[in-house]
Amino acid sequence: MKENYAGNGGIMIKAVIFDMDGVIIDSEPLYLGWYRKFLEENNIFVEDREFNKIAGAYAKVEEELLAKWWNEAKADHKTGEEIFCLFDEFYEEYVKEHPYSYNDIKDKDIHDVMCTLKQNGYKIAIASSTPMDGIQYVIKEIGIVEFVDVIVSGEMFQESKPNPEIYNYTLSKLNLKPEECIAIEDSTYGIQAAKGAGITTFAKRDDRFHFEQDMADVVIDDLLQIIRFFKI
Repeated sequence: MKENYAGNGGIMIKAVIFDMDGVIIDSEPLYLGWYRKFLEENNIFVEDREFNKIAGAYAKVEEELLAKWWNEAKADHKTGEEIFCLFDEFYEEYVKEHPYSYNDIKDKDIHDVMCTLKQNGYKIAIASSTPMDGIQYVIKEIGIVEFVDVIVSGEMFQESKPNPEIYNYTLSKLNLKPEECIAIEDSTYGIQAAKGAGITTFAKRDDRFHFEQDMADVVIDDLLQIIRFFKI
């Protein structure tokens, strides 16, 4: 392993922890498009800045936001769980008519970046708010399973991002200290979680959803900048 340092005290970096949605795959426009279509079919219209709060959120927050928007617009109040059931019915029908592939929205450099990191001795983890079966489906479809040492899903915890617990647990599975890792995030929630765990955080630039990326240590325009950072 090449000696690369970040954080306090010149500690050698040994692992890179990737978020999935918005980093490995550009999924936010796809997912938000589904939610927008579902709401509009139910005559619910949400202003863009308010609607973008759902970007990067985990299931509990998504439920809360959908319930808020539904109940503000309609007389038949429902719980977030009830609305999610309606959304699932909508989704199943919608994707039959509008099929998609994660290969179409994967980051163009993700395979080369992960391959280079592994060849140079770095551990790779994924820490995502997405359910575990969803993470496994995506990484299998886009062909990066062989590179990933640890997978952690937000569904394993009572609260996912911005709570740092998902990152603390990932560190324990890697058997590494925060200063020995770098996290790659994009959303406000994700950056808050990684920083809360004491991890040096790179934000993959995204100006579409009003993320607060200035909280990150470094903002990168593409994943190849990770390789340039490590000088490998």
